[in-house]
Amino acid sequence: MKSTAAKIVSLVLLLSLALSLSACGDLFSTVDYSSVDKLEQSINLNGDPTGKTVRVTVEKVFSDGGSGYIVQQGKFNFCLATDPVVVPGETVTFKISSVSKQGGYYVNCTKV
Repeated sequence: MKSTAAKIVSLVLLLSLALSLSACGDLFSTVDYSSVDKLEQSINLNGDPTGKTVRVTVEKVFSDGGSGYIVQQGKFNFCLATDPVVVPGETVTFKISSVSKQGGYYVNCTKV
């Protein structure tokens, strides 16, 4: 009886630990750039962010006519072909296809 109770207690403790760690998020994150500041630093050091991911806190979202949608954070404009369905204040992750600098940064991407 004691061994069964010990197994149950151990299982409950392990599940609690797993849930606690997964709530931290960053421990299991696969984001290449945790902020647009880190993305900008990489670009300025001639880094190529193509194919990498970036975490973005949405400031504005708007439709760019027939071109698609733009999610804006600071001087970064994340251009998407489809509606990303996000709201200001939300944190999202984008996969980068290409980046160009024209006053600000224009990042072609998809929502992950």
